[in-house]
Amino acid sequence: MLITSTSPLSIMLGKIIGLGAAGLLQIAVWITAVVIAVPQISDQFAGLSALSLKPELILLLIAFYFAGYFVFAALMASIGAASTTVREASQISAIVIIPAVIPIYASALIIPNPDGGLTRAMTYFPLTSPAASMMRIAGGTHMMYEVIIGLLVTAVSGLFLMWLSARVFRSGLLLYDQRMGVRNVWAALKQVD
Repeated sequence: MLITSTSPLSIMLGKIIGLGAAGLLQIAVWITAVVIAVPQISDQFAGLSALSLKPELILLLIAFYFAGYFVFAALMASIGAASTTVREASQISAIVIIPAVIPIYASALIIPNPDGGLTRAMTYFPLTSPAASMMRIAGGTHMMYEVIIGLLVTAVSGLFLMWLSARVFRSGLLLYDQRMGVRNVWAALKQVD
C-alpha cells in the first residue's frame, strides 16, 4: 500500500529523516550529559572551565552534521536499495566508509597544516569534507571561505545523491530476490521520468 501511494523519493526521504532524528536524539543525550557533568568535574581538571565554543563553530558543526549525514544516508540508502543481502550491502558500504575515516587517520597532517594541499582537497570531497573541515578549523585555517564552499558542496551532493537513491530504489522495487547489478543501477540512473 505504501509503495503504490507514495513516490520513491518520499519513501527514501522518510527513511533518512527518521534515522536522522534518532541520531539527533542520541547527540542531544550526549550534550545533555556533558552539560550536566562538566560543571561537577571542572574543579578536578585544570583548565576545563576555561574551554568555550564560539557560536559560529557550533553552527558550522551542526551544518556539517546535517550535510554529512545527508550524504552518507543517501549513499547507504542507495546501497540498501541495490543489495539483496545484508552481507552484500555491508561489503559495498565499506567503499563509502573508508574515505570517511581518511581525515581521522590523517589528522596528524591536517591539524598542524590546515591549509595544505591534501587538506584543501579533502575539504571539497563530500565524503571527507565534514571531518577534514572541522580539523582545519581546529588547526586555525586562514581560508574559512574554503570550509564554507566545502559545506555547500557537501550539502548539494547530499541532495543529488538523495535523488539518485530514489531512482535506484524505484528500479529495485520490482526485483524480488534478484541481485541489482551495476548495469541495472546504471540503467536506473539513465532512465528518463
